[in-house]
Amino acid sequence: MYRAYGFLSPGAAFDLDAAAARLVARIPGSSSARSGDAVTVSQGGWELYVAVVQGPHVPDETVGITDRLAGFDRAEAEALAQSDRRVEVWTDTPDPFMEHFNDYLSAVEVLKSFPGVVAVDPKEPSLL
Repeated sequence: MYRAYGFLSPGAAFDLDAAAARLVARIPGSSSARSGDAVTVSQGGWELYVAVVQGPHVPDETVGITDRLAGFDRAEAEALAQSDRRVEVWTDTPDPFMEHFNDYLSAVEVLKSFPGVVAVDPKEPSLL
């Protein structure tokens, strides 16, 4: 199971519908469905979720993660902490043979394709 966050710099123009379209284009045989601020990308029995998360907790969580990133620019961390939005990508579908790992990596690449998005692994804080 995989998870990534996309921290949004102030003014970042992340578009959930565009992200879903880019993902479906990169994952053969997949489709997407949107519900509110979340998109589910499905391929067979595997599902990947992309959601925009917003709230007053986001800046503090951003600082908590960026503070643990070795060599992360402090000024950039402070700029990211000004945003109360982030993008989360995850899957809860087990992938014991890593058949969908490349699909997850495609999702990370899609996040990074939007200007102003910084992709990180929130569990083992590192830049992706």
